[in-house]
Parts: sequence; structure tokens; C-alpha cells
Amino acid sequence: MEGDLTSKSEQESKPKERVYIRTFGCQMNEYDSLKLAKILEPSHTQVSRPEEADLVLINTCSVRDKPEHKLYSLLGEIREIKTNNPKLMIGVGGCVAQQEGDSIISKSRDVGFVFGTHNLSLVPSLIDRFKETKEPQVAINYRDEWEEMPLGFTDQPRTVAFVSISRGCNKNCTYCIVPRTRGPEVSRRPEEILREIKILAHKGAREVVLLGQTVNSYGLDFSPRGSFVGLLKEVAAIEEIKRIRFTSPHPQEIRQDFIDLVCSEPKVCRHVHMPLQSGSDVILKAMNRNYRRKKYLSIIQALKERVPDMAITADIIVGFPGETREDFEQTLDIMRQVEFDSSYSFAFSPRPGTEAAAMVDDVPHEEKLNRLYELQALQIELTNKKLQSWVGQEVELLIDGTTAIDASLLRGRSSQNIVVNMGLPLPEVTVGDFVKVKIVHASKNTLRAEPLINA
Repeated sequence: MEGDLTSKSEQESKPKERVYIRTFGCQMNEYDSLKLAKILEPSHTQVSRPEEADLVLINTCSVRDKPEHKLYSLLGEIREIKTNNPKLMIGVGGCVAQQEGDSIISKSRDVGFVFGTHNLSLVPSLIDRFKETKEPQVAINYRDEWEEMPLGFTDQPRTVAFVSISRGCNKNCTYCIVPRTRGPEVSRRPEEILREIKILAHKGAREVVLLGQTVNSYGLDFSPRGSFVGLLKEVAAIEEIKRIRFTSPHPQEIRQDFIDLVCSEPKVCRHVHMPLQSGSDVILKAMNRNYRRKKYLSIIQALKERVPDMAITADIIVGFPGETREDFEQTLDIMRQVEFDSSYSFAFSPRPGTEAAAMVDDVPHEEKLNRLYELQALQIELTNKKLQSWVGQEVELLIDGTTAIDASLLRGRSSQNIVVNMGLPLPEVTVGDFVKVKIVHASKNTLRAEPLINA
């Protein structure tokens, strides 16, 4: 649905209200928030502070520890704003909304409506119904098909654009709440994905990030089956798009055609985020990850043999039920073998409704934290080593903004997704440009570079 959600005459007769959107969680949630802004564009202008808003939308995440606490803490803060602005409307969406539904209304009388992960397109009607009836509204029904929404985002220029290619997951990892909050996997039609990317490219996007819980399962629900590799080839054929990223592939679904394309297609970035979760086969089995350490290491070896500077990042959980010190040591061993460029690591905490929540959580909390700190200390060493190895090398950056310290200096990202700050001004370069530079310094998490003269 590419048209506006209200008629042109209605839009012209109503002054626009102001909406503030607060997003928690993953890139999929960020994408959903961008879609919400687009859906509401005919009737609302986005603002950066809740104090300025007529409508506050909270897009929640339930993957991390105590997500409900974060939600109700934020609702408490907004309640104070609402005392000064009684007409302020509050909507709660995302994964916590999908799980909690009506209970959010019962716990917070300030919330006007709740919408689930499959119901973004219903937000305008939920707003209208609440205004008309003054009764809280709830929409958390699952959809078997892809939800129809307007293509593209608001008219803000975007050098890097997220595009969702699938929703939900069929893997049923024992610790993961996603199948419950986002439902079974549903792939988006390729023609709609490509149409959205072309719109974004026309508006200035040069890099696209394809999103899905398991991106390389894309198209397996089609009849006849589609393929993620086939989709990547079609995206690469869009001339204006110069870089393609994706997150996250599942090791179980990696095939030779995936490795061949990732290593040979110049538009596919030299960075693969490959969730590990554990280096122990015993724990991987308990997690229902459906691969083992040998398979994982063979994928990394195949990628790095073809592309030695391929950046590998990962997700890791420590302290999963039953994890022994030996199991944990096997995770550290894989980290040393792969030499991850970076990793997202977490101490296990049970998510209600998952299989793991019913397991005996037998790793003491203090031991979980000790293992997490030890793992993160190792990752700091590995990251530092990786960053230092770039000093003296020449790389191409996509300029995506300015540095946090000096707004006159530009910042970009390498193909390996490393943030690189410029040490000198580049008067003829702007956001969205590609520039070749030489790395001159490595910091804790970033690099600094100087432009190559006449490059």
C-alpha cells in the first residue's frame, strides 16, 4: 500500500499533531519504528522529546532482562509529563505489547492503546477509536500474511537504510521469545522488497541492511521456494545501491551458494554477523541450535579462506542452564580460534514462555557475571588486536555522518562495519560519498584515518 492512509482533503483540513517514538531493542524494532513514522506521516510530525508531543509511542523489546520493568519505568516518567499535558496520548507496541496485551492497560491507566508486532498498520485507527470512545484499545492478533504498509520511510535523507525481508522465526531456540512475540516465519514478496529499496535508493540510500530473524531462511515458505542468495543477487543489480549488509544468518542454513556469493559479490560487505551462542556442543543441543561447533568453525574457515579480511561478529550467551566451566571454556576457545571482531554477549536470564524458562537455572548469578566479564575481557583483547591490524592500511569508507567530538570532521564505515573517524576536514566530501583513506590510529572501538590525496 503505497498511498497515504487518509484522503488528501482530510490531511489538508487537520493540523498535524506531534509524535515522539521511543525504541528499545534490535534493528527490526528500529525498522518498525521507522515504519510507524511513515504510517503516521499524513497526520503527525515527529519530535525528539516527549515533552513536545501530543502522542508518545513506545516500541518495546522482550529479548533482554526485565523488559517489562523498563517499560513501566518509562511510563512512570511519561506520567509526570501527562500531568502537565492531560491530552497526551500513549501507545505501547512491540514484543512486550504482543506478550502482555490487556495487562499493560490494567497496570497503567495512562496507556491509550496497545498494538502487537503484526499490527503497525492499525495504529491510525487505534488512535481514532481511542479519541472517539475514550476507551483503551488493544490489537495483538497475529497475521498469516505480510502486513501491508506504505513503502519507504519519511523524507529524512538516509545513507544507510534498513529493509525487512522476513518476519518471525521457525527455529524455536529454547531460550528465545521471538517465535512467540513475532510468530512463525513469513517472507516478504521479493517484488515489494526491491520496490522499497529502489525508493530508498532514489532518496539517497547507498547501503541497504536486509533484516530478518533468520535472513538466510528467506523464501523457504514460498511455493515454489525462493532463496536468500537469489534475493541478494537481485538487490545487487540495483545500480544506486553500492553496499549490502544483512542480519542475521543462521549457521544451520549456510550452504555453499551463500559462501560463494558473499565472497564474490563486490557489493556484499566484508562482514558477516554469525550468532554463535555457545562453543559447547552440549549447550548448543540444549539450546536447540541445530548445528555444532565443527559446523560453525567450518563456515568461518570457508569465508576467511576466500576473504582473509572478512569481519566476523557474533552473539554469545553465558550461564545457560547446565553450562559447566568446561562448556564455557569451549566458548572461549572458539572466540580465540575465530578472533571475532566484536561480539554481543549476555548472561542468561529466562524469558517467560520459553522452554529454557522451565529448565533448572543452576548457574549462580555471580558465576554468570564472572563468566560474562571474563568473556568480555577476552573480546576487548581480540577487538584491540583487530583494530591495530588496520593501522597503515588503505580502506574505502561510506561517509554516514560527523564525529561525536567535532562536528566539522566526517565519520564513515568500512566494508567490515568499523567506524572510522576522519582526522582532517574533507571540504569536497559529504554524507553519502565514498572516500578512500589511510588508517593512521586505532582507538578502543574505532579507527582514525586521513584521506588519500588524489585517490
